[in-house]
Formats: sequence, C-alpha cells, structure tokens
Amino acid sequence: MKTIPMANPFIGEEEANAVFEAVNSGWLSMGPKVAEFEKDFAEMVGSKYAIATNNGTAALHVAMIAAGIKDGDEVLVPDITFASTANVVLYERAVPVLVECDSKTFNINLEDLEKKITEKTKAIIPVDMNGMPVDYNEILEIAKHHNLQVIADSAESLGAIYKGKKVGSIAPMHIFSFFPNKNMTTGEGGMVTTNNSQVAKAISQLRNMGQDYRYHHILLGFNYRMTEVAAAIGLEQMKKLNSIMLEKERIVERYNVGFKDCLGVITPWLPDYVDKHAWYMYTITLNSSINRDEVVNKLKELGVETRTSFPPIHAQPFYIDRFGDQREGFPISTKAWGSLINLPIWVGLPKADQDYIIASVKRIIDSLCEG
Repeated sequence: MKTIPMANPFIGEEEANAVFEAVNSGWLSMGPKVAEFEKDFAEMVGSKYAIATNNGTAALHVAMIAAGIKDGDEVLVPDITFASTANVVLYERAVPVLVECDSKTFNINLEDLEKKITEKTKAIIPVDMNGMPVDYNEILEIAKHHNLQVIADSAESLGAIYKGKKVGSIAPMHIFSFFPNKNMTTGEGGMVTTNNSQVAKAISQLRNMGQDYRYHHILLGFNYRMTEVAAAIGLEQMKKLNSIMLEKERIVERYNVGFKDCLGVITPWLPDYVDKHAWYMYTITLNSSINRDEVVNKLKELGVETRTSFPPIHAQPFYIDRFGDQREGFPISTKAWGSLINLPIWVGLPKADQDYIIASVKRIIDSLCEG
C-alpha cells in the first residue's frame, strides 16, 4: 500500500538549473543572487525592503532585536504556534506571555491578548496559522493604543491577502519561512520585510555578524546569511507561486465539497477580512465526540499521512519546566488543538488521492459515530 505524504515540495529542472548556475559562478556565499531575491520578494509582497536569512527562526530572531526587545520585557505570543515563535523571545532573555487561540481561526485570541498586556509588555508576535491572516487592523490598533511593537510571524502565509493588502506589507515587520513544506521553498531560508529603512539596515547588519562593512562590526550580530544556492532556488520558486496557490485552492474546493455533508467534520472557516487564504495547511476540526488521535491512526493505517499541528506551547516539556504547569489557563487552545487534523495539500496531489483522502476520513468518521 502506498502512502500519501503530508507535503511534497514543487521543484523541478528550473531549480536544478538555477542551482547549477549558482555553483558554476563560483560565488556561493551571500552575494548578487541574494540581493536579486530580496529585491524581487519585496516587490512581490509590496514592501519597501526584504532581508533574507538562512531560516525563518533566524528572521524572527533578528526582527526581535531590531524591535528593541530586551532582558525582562514581556512579549505576547500565541499558545498554538511552532516553538520558534516563543523561543526567540527567550533568546533575548525576555518573557514569552502565552495567549489563547481563537477557536475558529486558531490565530491569536484578541480578547485574551488585551487581558494579558501589562506595564512590561513591549511587543506582540501574531502568527498567521496555517496560512490564515490574523486580523491585522485590530492587532495594530491594540498595539498603537498600548505603544507595542508588532512582529508578524507570517511564516505560513506567503500569498495571503488581508483586506486588499498582501501579507508582508501590513505590519511594521513580517517574517517568512522557506522550509520545504511552505508554499515556496529555498530548502532552508527566511525573510524579513519592512517599510522602515532603519529597521531594514539594522536587520541587514544583524544577520551579517553585525557588520556595516567588511570586518567592521558595530553590533553583536549573527551568521544568519542566506546562500546564493538558496536564493537561486527562491528566485525560481517565486515564478511558480501563483500557480502553486491556484492548485492549492482547487484542492481546497474539492475538500470543502467532499466534506460538506460529513456531520463529524467542520471545514476551515474564513472571516470576512480574509481576501485570500494562503492554504499552507488544510485543517479540519472534528466533532468533540470524536477521538482525533484515533482518526489520525486509522488514516495512517490506510496510507494517509496527516499532521495535528503544533501542540500548545504551554504543553511543551521545556516550557513546563521553565514556567510550570499552565494547563488550566488555556482551555480554548487545548480543546482546539485536540480536535484538528491537517490533511495533505500540495501541488501534484492526484485527484484520485484527494478523493481517497475524503472517502477515508468520511468512512472513519461514520464508523466512529456508529460505534
């Protein structure tokens, strides 16, 4: 029995040829290809500046520093997110303050967000979970009222549009990831976008060992540079992004129709402010009476790979050791995470496999409901 993988990067001869050209040029470290990638990426998302890094976590880290986050500052972070979002706060000896998620979008809960703002709060890191943009206007208004920095973790939402604006040009800073399962990849890579020239300059220096020119170090920087090989792949991937998005949207439509009459499954909900979802993941929510893990295991037996998203940060062993047991403070996040499943959604996923996934989920749900 074959296995339908959760993700499969859409790469081909164009990327292979671009890598060969980069290698053949003799210039492998950060150089003209990276500069070209940054310029084209900024134009694509509508920002003035884009600064490439070697991965998304590095992008988020240097954005944190550029925002002025220091020892003892509090930074509001969603409870459901990848560990990097909270980890970068600790890198700067600041304090990640976890915030409940919204039960429909899985993004940061704005009501809980406001409740957790204190005199020590200095920034918010909202995350566009699964490619769903956060409500940027609301978050920026809250930040303005409380004089807070906003660093948007848009690692999963490249291609999304919020109220007519492309994600990447809305918040003071956005970060993106180009990990292989993202909508476009560079193998490993990241990007910070901003419209602030001083912020862009600082991030450019921070990712390059704090240099303003060769061997002249003015900041405590990091070796977070992107390679020419990664940038060469990225330039080719950018050309495919629109077609990748369209193919994912077609799969979403097929899934939505397929699960329409399945009473145990809730398909993704899109708020009015989302003009375009990036569909990094297609997430179904199961009826509370259905055991999510049982469905996941049965799908695995049938050859369908799935993901259950990121466990809440408050449940991660490191954070329990560091901050104690916080389970009682996050009932929404805990319940939401325990009921969701991410299904395969990638370019080239055969229609027959899509139909098989739909039929398998429905068959499992029906059997569990009957039982």
